[in-house]
Amino acid sequence: IVGQSAIRIRLLDWSAAAPSALPFSATIRAALPISRSIVVLSLALGLIAACGNGAPGAPQEAAQPARLSAWRFASPGTPESGHLLSPNGAKLAWTGSHWMRRTLFVRDLVGGTTRRYRARGAVVWTADSRRLIYASDTSGTENPHVFVIDTESSADAVDLTPHAGVRAALHQLIEGDAQHVLITHNRRNPKLFDLYRVNLETRAETLVATNPGDAVAPLTRADGALQGWQASREAQRPVEEKQRPQAERQTEPAARNEVHLRILGPAPEPRVAWALSNRGRDRVALVALDLGRGWERVAFEDPIADVAGAYISRITRAPLVVIAHPGYPRVELPDPKLRATLDPLLRRFAGAPYGLDIVSSDREEKRFIVNLYTSTQNETWLVDRERAGTELLGRGVPADLADALAPLRHVTFPARDGLPLKGYLALPRDSAGERRPLVLMVHGGPWARNTWADPLRAEETARAQLFANRGYAVLQVDFRGSTGYGRAFRDAAIGEFGKRMQDDLHDAVDWAVRAGHADPARVAILGFSYGGYAALNALAATPRKFACGISIAGPTDLASLIEAFPPYWKVDLSNWHDFVGNPNVPADRAEMALRSPLTHAAAIERPVLLIHGKRDVRVRIEQSERMAAAMIAAARPVRLVRIDDMGHSASWWAHRYLILRETEKFLGSCLGGRVRDFEWADPLVWGWTRLSR
Repeated sequence: IVGQSAIRIRLLDWSAAAPSALPFSATIRAALPISRSIVVLSLALGLIAACGNGAPGAPQEAAQPARLSAWRFASPGTPESGHLLSPNGAKLAWTGSHWMRRTLFVRDLVGGTTRRYRARGAVVWTADSRRLIYASDTSGTENPHVFVIDTESSADAVDLTPHAGVRAALHQLIEGDAQHVLITHNRRNPKLFDLYRVNLETRAETLVATNPGDAVAPLTRADGALQGWQASREAQRPVEEKQRPQAERQTEPAARNEVHLRILGPAPEPRVAWALSNRGRDRVALVALDLGRGWERVAFEDPIADVAGAYISRITRAPLVVIAHPGYPRVELPDPKLRATLDPLLRRFAGAPYGLDIVSSDREEKRFIVNLYTSTQNETWLVDRERAGTELLGRGVPADLADALAPLRHVTFPARDGLPLKGYLALPRDSAGERRPLVLMVHGGPWARNTWADPLRAEETARAQLFANRGYAVLQVDFRGSTGYGRAFRDAAIGEFGKRMQDDLHDAVDWAVRAGHADPARVAILGFSYGGYAALNALAATPRKFACGISIAGPTDLASLIEAFPPYWKVDLSNWHDFVGNPNVPADRAEMALRSPLTHAAAIERPVLLIHGKRDVRVRIEQSERMAAAMIAAARPVRLVRIDDMGHSASWWAHRYLILRETEKFLGSCLGGRVRDFEWADPLVWGWTRLSR
């Protein structure tokens, strides 16, 4: 009882009842203001959750780690992270939690005052250290707007692009002009992005240049002057090539000749710049680039992976940090002074793997914000180079959670054709060498890769850690087509959707069985986006290999997937046409049908869980709805969960929590792992999130 309002709690069979049909959340929200509802729910239902999941130390749990709450991985109470020094070094911005809301904090390091702002997105400082700019989309429809915050006032963020249905992005902060920014958006034509200059004081928007019709991005100098437009690869193809079937073009991968070239900053020599480049080589390297004659001198490269990033000093014009991710992060610190300053922090790792990023610095590079991370923790440090001192600003993972997590092990094994594959393996903390039920997790993209990071920085890692806590071995594999390992590894996937890309996943399971990690009779496959597509394909191609499968926002029909892409994607679909095919070419369309799970729905024998957001504009929900209908028509076991207010990704913590809970219960039913039957956050999420089955 709170005040004069009473709450009645009715326990139901949550696994059998549809959450949208439960009266609980509606009743409690009507009885109490929402803030008091949260408090009462936290206290009262926390006791119920403890009873429903077994008290600590119960016999069945005595030898196993405590069952961590899915709420911890969805992270509504956002840990402090994203610390950024202003260019003048007088202010510090970071993201944290205030009353369970993601909040931006800005502290005046001179005056000591701290202001709070509602903001969702990564921020950047303007050159005058007064304003913060960020892009954010809260609709789930992938139409971010660009916002500005004046840190010298307490006013809320202002939308610089208040145009309905428009996708906007910050293009550039203009050197020497802190009052204006360059922004792109597609208000004039949904397919094309034009370039605008926006006044941060008046919010006035001026058109700088109109997209010529076949460009993917404007090219500008540091002072904001337009140099031209980057034409799409699709626009550069001869018409006759566009009509050739993908199977013919597959034999000519060299014709792609995609060059990655990104200028990082000036080098000490005149007319020479530091750049990340793969010109004339397989992998991206850090190079010194002669801007006049075009030659490159390799300064740092890795024999396995692309160079992922480098931080160039504005003062010495020399690299301070270079990093690659061949498995565990490889960190190089060429600057001896910075290396000596960081040495007390790095010695703690004692040869164990770690990652390091320089997040920001002041203009004079007297102080840096440095992030150090492992697969179970990340720390943010303020590094003072003049005083050779360090100050801990925050840890991203609460200590009790970090201690309970399973470290991600880097693994490597060959595919059946000899191609080396890499990935990460998480084993339950109570593992003693015995075989465990295995969850094979397939990343999205497919032009992406798995990350060695803590679970509050990477959504897929959060799933892996929750599943490891529930007693599963979890394997994430970078199959051919994944990025980060050079262009040859990526291009090995051309024409291999549903073919060798699938073989890599089966080979990963076979390796886990041979290595003694996995029980071959209890293997599940789960994936998001492309990973969902691959999971469904695996279930259809080998109906008895997997005990069950989960597709989150996964495509099921390749041709209709591409045809329904957002209009601004259609300027350049060259990657899809190269790797998958062109639906407008009859031979390609027929081949794409053969490689679509929807075509083979009747071949699936084991249970399937489909989860999809109704606002998804990348993979329309019809992809999952048609798959569910086809499986039902064939009398195959399938369950579809629709999340009404979610887009392609689970950007809101409540969506992440809901997906974790749905997948946890489904895996428990088919693999026999541990499940928390009820959590205190369940009715809150079901009350806030519109969900139907």
